[in-house]
Amino acid sequence: MTDATGERARPAKGGGWFNAHGLVLRVVAFLTIALMPIGLIAIYQTAEFQRETLRRSELSLLALTAQAGAPVEQTIERAFGVAEALGVVIDELDDPASCSSYLDRYIEGRRLYALIGLVDPDGIMRCSSHDVPLDMRDTRIWEQMSLSPDAIVTLNQRDEVADEPVINVASPIERDGEFRGYVQLAIPQRRIAAPVGPAEADRKPVQLVTYNELGEVLTLQNPDRPLETLLPEGFDLREKTGLRAVAASGRSPEGEQLVYAVTPLVTGTVFELGIWPASGAFASPLLPSLFPILMWAASLLVAYYAIHRLVIRHVRRLGRSMRRFGTSRQLPQQGSTGDMSRELREIEGEFVQMAGNILQDEARLEDQLRERGILLKEVHHRVKNNLQLISSIMSMQMRRTPDATTREILSRLQDRVLGLATIHRTLYESQDVGRVNAARLLREIVAQQSGASSPRPEMTTRLDLEDLELLPDQAVPLSLLTSEALANALANAAPDAEGAVWVSVSMRAEAGGMVRIEIANSAGAAPQGHEEASGKGPRAQGLGMNLIQAFAAQLGGPSETLHEGNVYRLSTAFPVREMQYDPQDY
Repeated sequence: MTDATGERARPAKGGGWFNAHGLVLRVVAFLTIALMPIGLIAIYQTAEFQRETLRRSELSLLALTAQAGAPVEQTIERAFGVAEALGVVIDELDDPASCSSYLDRYIEGRRLYALIGLVDPDGIMRCSSHDVPLDMRDTRIWEQMSLSPDAIVTLNQRDEVADEPVINVASPIERDGEFRGYVQLAIPQRRIAAPVGPAEADRKPVQLVTYNELGEVLTLQNPDRPLETLLPEGFDLREKTGLRAVAASGRSPEGEQLVYAVTPLVTGTVFELGIWPASGAFASPLLPSLFPILMWAASLLVAYYAIHRLVIRHVRRLGRSMRRFGTSRQLPQQGSTGDMSRELREIEGEFVQMAGNILQDEARLEDQLRERGILLKEVHHRVKNNLQLISSIMSMQMRRTPDATTREILSRLQDRVLGLATIHRTLYESQDVGRVNAARLLREIVAQQSGASSPRPEMTTRLDLEDLELLPDQAVPLSLLTSEALANALANAAPDAEGAVWVSVSMRAEAGGMVRIEIANSAGAAPQGHEEASGKGPRAQGLGMNLIQAFAAQLGGPSETLHEGNVYRLSTAFPVREMQYDPQDY
């Protein structure tokens, strides 16, 4: 197959993945478009599943955190219940001594609290389980009491209300809209159980912390892990005192990925912070997001394998068979077609049948061409024989003719007939009857003319002939022109200035597809003997020169003569024809 420029088309190089016009790349593109809606749905569902998983993990951690802080919550809630109950009846005890005695007996019965007392609005605890008034105005809890009459939970170190760290729980007392003070309970920190995480090994927290609304730490589950080494930068407990339980991931100062779950224990007063390892808590969003990509890649891999095995492999094999047939005319071998599709089998079958038809047509054409060549050679051989027969008849006639002029004319005519016979002998002896080796033809003509003209012994013949292939339509007038010009040169050669007598014939290819033939002979100082153009001399009164001009016109170029010094030249330049016959005629 040829393209618009006439050159043979070559198969595109490059693998299926890298060729922009390859089948694999196009199938991948269309398959990607086809899978895009499914991929988008998968990405959306994966994102929804991820959000639901995160929400469930968050709720699970919040529930575990609240469960771990249940003992602290129960202790503080019970303390608030006691404070509210005492706030109702403690006003009935007007006598501070009776009030203190009552509270002391209450503590002895419970053995949970380090101190119970009534703090007046002026900051003096006149009724307490210690039997002595206490000035609370210099304590940390009074700082909160003096701000607003709200429930208070705070941590006091020793020497303020007890000899050990205590958690103070204060509940305000109001009567008829009038603030009457606080009921304060001091719970030893050692008596409040620290938050305890779940027993499962894969769900243990890193740290559990309870704190109040001011961000003060009340209890700590793992004293070996300081809180400042676990909280990320910018994490403030005072800001984590909302009414809703929340969870968020972050990175500790040491670079550990953690999850921080905050849940309120006592509304608005006590909160719990659970710090959990991120692994197993929040699933990584990267892996589920890879599922659509992996599905797309797997689909492309399966598609590529299927197309390569079912289509591309067979198409490439068929292409190799076509190229092998185009170069060596070798019929493709019928391979295994068990996994070849019906359509490709039909294409291969059509190609094999077409290749067989081409080989049959080529064989038939070769037979016809061989027969044609044989017939042409036979024609040329018979024409050569007939021309030789005519030459023999002319020889017989010359021997019977007494007139010398007539014999000379018949001899010249015989030379022309023998020149034609030489052309036809060369044609039937050549391998290609459509081409003639012009150099070989001219050598035979020169040899024939030299022998027939009986040149003088001192005459030399010079040949400078280039091997050129010419069509018979050009070889015939070329040989006749050379024969006529050589006959004149042999007849009119004269000694030159050095006394040498010679004749030369040259043929050379020139630029532009031209060929120049030149016949020269030595001559004297004046052009004598070449009277053909003027009508003088022994030869047919200018017939030779007229024939030379006619043969030059048939070749396609006029002849030129030049007498320069002691040399006479006749030359003709003509173009070489490329084709003798039109292939459409056959």
